[in-house]
Amino acid sequence: MTSAISFQGLSTNLPTDQLIAAIINQQSQPMVRMQTQQAVNNTKSTALQTLSTDLTSLSIALDTLGTTGFQGNKVASSDSTGAYVTATASGAAPGQYDLIVKSLATRARLVMPTTMQPNAAIGMGDYTLTDMDGKAFTVTIGASNNSLSGLADAINNAKDANGTAINVNAAVIQTGADGSSQLVLSANNTGQGASGATTFSFTAPTGSTLGAGTSSSQAATNSDFILNGVELRRSSNSVSDAVQGVTFNLNQAQTDLTKTTTLTVTQDQDAATKAMQDVVDKFNTFYKDYKSKTNFTQNEDGSYTKGVFNMDMAVRQMVSQVSSALMGAPSGLPASATFTTAAGVGLKTNQDGTISLDTTAFKAALTKDPHAVSNIFANSATSTSPLLTFIGSGSATTKSPISYSVATVNGVLTGTFQNQKADGSTETNTLTSTNGYFYGLTGTSLEGLSVKASDGASGTLTVSTGISRLVQDLNSSLTSLTPGNIGGLMQDLSASNYTLSQQILQQQDYLARSKASLQKLYANLETTVGQLNAAGQSLSGM
Repeated sequence: MTSAISFQGLSTNLPTDQLIAAIINQQSQPMVRMQTQQAVNNTKSTALQTLSTDLTSLSIALDTLGTTGFQGNKVASSDSTGAYVTATASGAAPGQYDLIVKSLATRARLVMPTTMQPNAAIGMGDYTLTDMDGKAFTVTIGASNNSLSGLADAINNAKDANGTAINVNAAVIQTGADGSSQLVLSANNTGQGASGATTFSFTAPTGSTLGAGTSSSQAATNSDFILNGVELRRSSNSVSDAVQGVTFNLNQAQTDLTKTTTLTVTQDQDAATKAMQDVVDKFNTFYKDYKSKTNFTQNEDGSYTKGVFNMDMAVRQMVSQVSSALMGAPSGLPASATFTTAAGVGLKTNQDGTISLDTTAFKAALTKDPHAVSNIFANSATSTSPLLTFIGSGSATTKSPISYSVATVNGVLTGTFQNQKADGSTETNTLTSTNGYFYGLTGTSLEGLSVKASDGASGTLTVSTGISRLVQDLNSSLTSLTPGNIGGLMQDLSASNYTLSQQILQQQDYLARSKASLQKLYANLETTVGQLNAAGQSLSGM
């Protein structure tokens, strides 16, 4: 590879290489400015991506606040050992529950009477099991699995035509020192079958050395317990359908039925406070990442470089929207609500734009009215009829009162919902029920609404959109590709950088041609001056 030839003033004594470099440097300034703009665009795009990530983290923290923070419970027991019963709770209303355990749920079990070696032949043919739900299964024993172990494996792998496994499991239990064993069949679940059955049956083919078992060595029983004076029975020892949000774990039957275990369910204020603080931290990260890109940075030469968000009104407006949504008041909360704003439950805006949580005020608000605190952040609604229960709503759901009337029409549960639109007109939506649930249709004032109602429900529903949903909707909107939003701005920056790249390539091509032209010009100049110098020397020698 050869290097470029330099004509550094061989004849003219001019610094031609330096002159060419100076000219090219001057000509390349537009390209340098484009490269600088690309770097600024990349920095801004990265900063926007950081804001997008921060906003998503804030949205997740708010969702967690509503789903687990406010739903967390603590359970205190009068029996610190939990000998008879323990409990867990989530989303349960505070309350006290007195419980007495009369008996535990047990599983049905059948011990086959024949004792044999696990690999001894039991007889080929069809073995039939009917579980406590009344489902019959047949397993076929052939030459390849003609043993106690083979039968156990076949039972454990048995499925019906729909692929459903049998509700019985088999185990080979060694009962003798010589390895002799017995087959034990057990129900997978405790408690009686769907039809009240307490046993299952097993039938061996004629000639089998295993014999047939027609009765259970242990019948299934349901648990029997007394909860706040009401005697209840369940098929399991883990009971989650007696009190909403509370699971009682029955551990041992009591011999003394006069002893009561008292379980006290309260809101876990520490968990709620921690979740609320996480929201504060996530917002402050979002806000600080924004502010750090609005400041001026001093360079080594004493000059200053302004942040990529400095004087950027579009980004400033987005940050302001998030701050206002988080610290503002949800729409639709009744005026009689104990609390109606985040500021009212301990959130404060600091002078530097960040926020902070007064944990004492927050816990005091939770003590006074935990439901009202939760409603500030989560979507909620008030219904004048107990026959209609609010399930959920979206950002598009109307905030004006919704009158409703539910009745069975031609055998179908039908609901008529009316509300006043912004233009003063009345919108009527007639919905049919799916298992007692009604869902608002997309494009209507009820979009996003879901309620559960019974025949005869009539009254008014007023919906409130909580802060969590407002911020989540902002997250979806601000990170979209819509012009002016984070996604749209990043898309514009990417398009700008592509255009700049094309222009830089053109500029580089132009500079290469310009440099080649200058080198040729100066080379010709050196040749001409050299020839003139040679001619002059010839004339002077005459």
